Amino acid sequence: MKLKLFVITVLVGLGLSGCGVGSLVAAPFKVAGAVVNVVTPDAVGDSISAVGDAADDVIPF
Repeated sequence: MKLKLFVITVLVGLGLSGCGVGSLVAAPFKVAGAVVNVVTPDAVGDSISAVGDAADDVIPF
């Protein structure tokens, strides 16, 4: 009984805190935006980074 309660508590905790999938999806866009900022005008790199930020916001877990 206590093990079942422990498992449920851990799962609820992980569900509420998120696991970083959105951050993992957004990371390549953020890195590419930073690299492009070095070579091109800031607007181009910032727009690529904005795609990563949007992906991070849209993915809820």
